Parts: sequence; C-alpha cells; structure tokens
Amino acid sequence: MRYSMRHWKNNCFILMMLSLGVISPSVFAQSFDQNFQEWKAKQQMYDQKLNISKPSHSYGSKNSYTKSSNDSTGQIHLNQATVNEFQQLKGVGEKKAQAIVEYRQKNGSFKNIDEIKNVKGIGPAIFEKNKSRLAL
Repeated sequence: MRYSMRHWKNNCFILMMLSLGVISPSVFAQSFDQNFQEWKAKQQMYDQKLNISKPSHSYGSKNSYTKSSNDSTGQIHLNQATVNEFQQLKGVGEKKAQAIVEYRQKNGSFKNIDEIKNVKGIGPAIFEKNKSRLAL
C-alpha cells in the first residue's frame, strides 16, 4: 500500500514522540487499532462488492455448486442463496439475481417469500413461476 505524504509525516511524528517518551506506546497502539479497524471495514465492503459483481460463468452445469443454498428438493433459500443460485429460477438472469442479493443486503433477511416481489424486476408472473421453489 502506498502512503501519502500526510501518512508518512504522521508516522514520523508519532515515532519521534514515542522515542522521546512524550506519548506512551498504548496511545500509539490505540491509534493503530483504530486505523486497522477502519481499513478492515473498508476492505470488507470492497470484498462484498466483488462477490456481488462476480461473473456467473461456470464450466459445468449451472446446478453444480460446492456450497449450495438449495436443499435436496431444489428449493432456493432466499436468505442464503448466491447470485448464481438465484439464476436457477425461471425468468431470473444475472441482473435480477444481483438485485435480489442487493435488496437482501439493504433491507435485511426476507420475512416471507412474497417479499421477493418488492425486488425491482420480480413481478407476480416470475413469482408465480417460482414460488414452489422458494424457501426462507
């Protein structure tokens, strides 16, 4: 990671104060912990964006997954399914599948299967075609 001039100056100042005994190591540790937590939160948000926008290309069957939110009856669990798994539904492509995941992230877990109709692009027709495969 490249540091800006501001970060470099701040770090030099902190090291100088530590060496002179002006500030205690615990103050420096707290500052480091806070910076780390901020970085970690930003990294997790970035990782989530990458997971949402992953291309859904697979080399095998669309139904072959190592970790699946489908059960043995082929139901899709709304609160755990991935973009790829939502694409198994009739009339749901990559964009609609991404919209479902984004809706879940923004609004929290689905309370009932009818709530999926609140997702842009999922209307009554698509819901009717798939309601027997939807589960919480």
